[in-house]
Amino acid sequence: MELKNLILGFDFGEKESQICCYDRADRDAVSIPIRKGSIEEAFPTALFKKPGEDKWYAAVRGSQEDGEEAEFLEVEHLYEVCMNERPYMIEDTAYAPGELLAVFLKAALQAAGVIEPGLQIAGITVTTPKLTRAFVKNLRCAYELLGIPRGRAYLQEYTESFYYHTLYQKPELWSRKVGMFRFEGNDVTFYSLSVNRRTRPATVTVKEGKHMKLHEAAQDRDRDFSRLISESFENEIYSSIYLVGDGFERSWAEGSIKLLCRNQRHVFGGNNLFARGACFTAREKVEERSLKGYLFLGNDLVRNNVGMEMVISGSPAYYPMIQAGVNWYEAEKECELILDDTEELVFVVSDMESGKKNRYTMHLPGLPKRPSRTTRLRLRLEYDAPKSCRITVEDLGFGEMFPKSGKIWHETMGEASK
Repeated sequence: MELKNLILGFDFGEKESQICCYDRADRDAVSIPIRKGSIEEAFPTALFKKPGEDKWYAAVRGSQEDGEEAEFLEVEHLYEVCMNERPYMIEDTAYAPGELLAVFLKAALQAAGVIEPGLQIAGITVTTPKLTRAFVKNLRCAYELLGIPRGRAYLQEYTESFYYHTLYQKPELWSRKVGMFRFEGNDVTFYSLSVNRRTRPATVTVKEGKHMKLHEAAQDRDRDFSRLISESFENEIYSSIYLVGDGFERSWAEGSIKLLCRNQRHVFGGNNLFARGACFTAREKVEERSLKGYLFLGNDLVRNNVGMEMVISGSPAYYPMIQAGVNWYEAEKECELILDDTEELVFVVSDMESGKKNRYTMHLPGLPKRPSRTTRLRLRLEYDAPKSCRITVEDLGFGEMFPKSGKIWHETMGEASK
């Protein structure tokens, strides 16, 4: 067994999932089929349990045992379950979503040949269409149950996987803008990636563009997609275009393919872009560090620095708490502080681009009256979204002379609070 040697990307999709592994010889991310005898890269985002037994399976809908078809119980809508915090009942037992996600990931990884995730995996990134605070919590729980520590376990949305996938390709493929059409059956959405090389570091953005529902009939479908291509590109120059997901077939796309390939654009199709991008993310974070000169300005990015002005070792100083430029689900801070003749906390919030500073004041009503510097507080900051910082303050008292009151204050500092 190779210890801590595997670099993996895991696409946790609404209906289907995929796994990619980094091939060091080819310096590329390769899809891993997990069903025996199958070359299909995708497998259902589904989890099945053997009735009456603590046996779970991923990517199966039945199994041959003793010549008979075995029955399985399915965790219905696994993706939705994992995006929330509500326990899931199966066979009169309540399971936390994080537990079910851990079981699903473990079963899929084992089917792909990863028997001991905590020992074999050097880095893994799970990517999904959209992140929620509940899913972040559930995935971190799953990683912990699998024995994979935070320094080797990552998560991100599809748009960030698109970024990593793009910048891990040959530079000529992203010398200008890069486009992606994401197909979901008859629905197709355009995304545009652009690099601003005038900044240091160079900044990269992915913008969601036009959306269209295509007709079923081949001729109408081709005409619809051709119109979406023209409206999306306008007069911009694109180096390469990616066609992702189920719903695109060359059989109906004769006119739209010609339009895509104009102006020497490189056009690629396939269903594993997000899993590959997630794999490149894990590679970048644990080994490569080849994108140090680039900053992805994604929708998940916290764009404000948050800190406090306080007295440290007898001198006034600024104490940084949240650093701008990290994703909201990675932005958290916990510390303890002592109040000095005040019943409020004042946070300094500065914009990462303009540097403009604002102050946010949090009042602590009901705080016990004590002499100066005899109130100790535990302060925790964590984000629910890129512009929503949740503040929790707990009164810890001050030793035996001033016991803690048990009071806890909660407040959300958001865009509207600035």
